[in-house]
Amino acid sequence: MSIYEELDLLHEKLQVNCNGCRRCCETEAYNIEATILEFIPLALHLIETNQFDFWFEKAQHLTPADRCVLLVDESIKAEGGCLFHSYRPLVCRLFSASYLKRKNIEILSCSFLKESLSQKLDQLVDAQHYFDRLYDVDFYLATTKYDINTAFRKALEYVGMRALPTGYPSIPLAS
Repeated sequence: MSIYEELDLLHEKLQVNCNGCRRCCETEAYNIEATILEFIPLALHLIETNQFDFWFEKAQHLTPADRCVLLVDESIKAEGGCLFHSYRPLVCRLFSASYLKRKNIEILSCSFLKESLSQKLDQLVDAQHYFDRLYDVDFYLATTKYDINTAFRKALEYVGMRALPTGYPSIPLAS
């Protein structure tokens, strides 16, 4: 079973549902960290669906101060406003289903769900365990965390150089 399938089953088992406010996604990108590896499936999907050039160009203009590029304001989907919800990175999948061990146990969730999740602490997973599992997939691509927009851009650049016959489009790269 894949990491993502495990987390989908965990969310179903917890039966704690997001209220759809999207505050977690509306924050600046530097508050949400991801790795290049987590966006490789989305980058490949964008190639397969002929959307790569559009998103590659858009990604070149993103900053860590912008909110997540994949958030769609007008979405009325139950799963929230993520345009590519089934391709979202691990940090988004772990949100409201996991915790981190620091000085104390910190539930990774919004303020609306923390109380109900604190009553189900024994059912939550250790987020670090899942982040560590990314190293087994590709240590190099899983090592460095970036803000979510930068991770997305770097994944598009990585896949574009390797998967497209002519490399990625000739758009000046952001530094």
